[in-house]
Amino acid sequence: MKYSVIVDIFFNDKRLVADIPVSGEFKRVLERLAAVEGRVKAMLPEDAREKIMENYTYLQGELNCEAEKSAFAEGFKTGLLLGAEVFSDLNKND
Repeated sequence: MKYSVIVDIFFNDKRLVADIPVSGEFKRVLERLAAVEGRVKAMLPEDAREKIMENYTYLQGELNCEAEKSAFAEGFKTGLLLGAEVFSDLNKND
């Protein structure tokens, strides 16, 4: 077998992330977020605008990473439990 998802996960291969499709809803929310960000920027003082938005974006990214790590871990556990249950049931039917 040439492809191994285990190797991809272990070596943090970015192809996994790049292959995740983006939904239409994601695109719509992203457009709305960009519009709100534009309005927020316009209300900030010009001399502090970039630094404030940089800090905000960084913290928002950190928060998203934490949520994604938790979701990935829970999904992975669920997948393992599902696989264990399937193989357990297969062994009972022998």
